[in-house]
Amino acid sequence: MYSSKEFRENLNVISAIKDITTIYQEIASMKVRQLRENVAKTRDFLNGVGSVYNHAKISYLGELQKQIIRGKTKLQSASFIKRNGKKVLVLLSANEHLYGSLILDIWRNYIADLKKGDADAVIVGSVGRYFLRNEKLKVAASFFPLNDDKPKVSEIKRITDFICRYEQIIIYYGEIISVMSQYPTKKAISGGVTLGEKVVKAKSYLFEPSPEKIMEFFETEIIAALFNQTVYEHELARFAARMVAMDQATENANETLTKLNKEWRTAKRAIANSKQLGIFAGYSLWGNNVAKEGS
Repeated sequence: MYSSKEFRENLNVISAIKDITTIYQEIASMKVRQLRENVAKTRDFLNGVGSVYNHAKISYLGELQKQIIRGKTKLQSASFIKRNGKKVLVLLSANEHLYGSLILDIWRNYIADLKKGDADAVIVGSVGRYFLRNEKLKVAASFFPLNDDKPKVSEIKRITDFICRYEQIIIYYGEIISVMSQYPTKKAISGGVTLGEKVVKAKSYLFEPSPEKIMEFFETEIIAALFNQTVYEHELARFAARMVAMDQATENANETLTKLNKEWRTAKRAIANSKQLGIFAGYSLWGNNVAKEGS
């Protein structure tokens, strides 16, 4: 049983926790409302653009491979697509906590693929940096900061400029299904096929002004746009996860406060009863002493 002082201290602590979680929940809810409409507007459009990019790249590489086999062109002509010939796995994590299990779930998917050893690592956010350093893997890793609340254009551009050097780019991030449901996912933003892979089936397209100009545009501007969209998808999922986590934390705080208040009332009744028994015992003792003196 707690003392009166301990009860008051515990009640104050839990009340303060409840206030903090409520504030975090309200801020997260506001961020979700701000981001959700903008993300939804561009999501379908960029998914469509990404699909066109995949089809165009497959078609172009299929035709290019045929020309290389026939000796009509050389590999160097596609150097802007091949880039450094490597694969990079990009983890979008966070700088803070209180996002429920979302960041850890994304990390588990990421590290499982990274341990296969066929790719370089790019880590965005201090939480992911901490996770990777604890793994002590021998892998080429680059770390980038990114503001949790308001990602700066300059920060996103630094990351985009770096990952665009790679032939294959796979992003690991959080995606929102509903306000109550977010899950870890990954997607390739580099066209889905590389020059080193044999293209089995590919439709033929007419490229205007030229296949090289179209692919050069896709390989720069579209990759940047897809990555930028993914950053905001991840931000939306993070704040939705925080809103859910803080709602649960507030509920837990309410339950703890109810339990503590009940215990405190019980303790106060026990203390009051103890005092009453003490008073009655005093009366009884005093009465016995008076009776003895009278006799």
